[in-house]
Amino acid sequence: MLSDRDYFNQRPSSDNFWQRHSAVFLIIVTNLAVFFLTALTGGSSNSLLVEGGALLTGSPSVVWQLWRLVTYQFLHADFWHLFFNMYGVWLFGGMVEQRLGKPKTLALYFFSGVLGGILFALANWNNVAICVGASGSLFGLMVAAAIAFPQARMFLLFPPIPIRLWVMVVIYCAIEVLYSLSGAGGNVAHLAHLGGALGGLLFMLKPLQNLFTRGRRRPPSAGRSAAAEPPRAAPPRSTKPFVFSQDELNRILDKMSRQGYYQLTEDEKEFLRQSSEELKRRRGS
Repeated sequence: MLSDRDYFNQRPSSDNFWQRHSAVFLIIVTNLAVFFLTALTGGSSNSLLVEGGALLTGSPSVVWQLWRLVTYQFLHADFWHLFFNMYGVWLFGGMVEQRLGKPKTLALYFFSGVLGGILFALANWNNVAICVGASGSLFGLMVAAAIAFPQARMFLLFPPIPIRLWVMVVIYCAIEVLYSLSGAGGNVAHLAHLGGALGGLLFMLKPLQNLFTRGRRRPPSAGRSAAAEPPRAAPPRSTKPFVFSQDELNRILDKMSRQGYYQLTEDEKEFLRQSSEELKRRRGS
């Protein structure tokens, strides 16, 4: 396996912090940092960060403070609130990043959180309420993971049984709907969860994803529509003799760890495949 080799974990020294780390790592570290800053500035009830960043409703003075739709996603009521949200981000965010890459995963996190915050604010427009936490963003990641990998098997703790990811997500969302309709659930912002889930569903639609795609697609040839273009055959594999390069393999593995396998070019995927075969051959010799 490539992961057994020492160079799998090497990183070019020229990479900055953003390039070296995944979207999931950046999200978790930011939430942890905000949590400790909140504790140092008075705790979840008295902190200036909570006062200035929590999502509030029922007050005309804060209704247009739109930054709260983003900042509330990084504030948490207590350690366990933070722990379970970040565990979910680690679990489902890693799956999403594998499929979408870093920029889109970050965009999905913020988009789901904002949509969850909007739904919560609209539902509590005339009531004094406060919402903090990454749960809406987490539900967006969870729904996106279920769409990307519907047949993935998850193992529940209660009850301890395996279950398909898509089934688990449907059950979770159904529970949130029931809580929202019944008005039960205590201080949990179930509508923010549902708004985040809707954000994950909408984000996985191609038109919305394309807003976060770097660059523009080349327009079809003049006089021909895109739909009229015949399907293109897969490019033939190179007939040139394969020359293994550790430096090139390091570069491709680093790109894959940052952006995901599906962001590699066809040539990079082919080089990765042939490198794997070459390493297996050397190991067997």
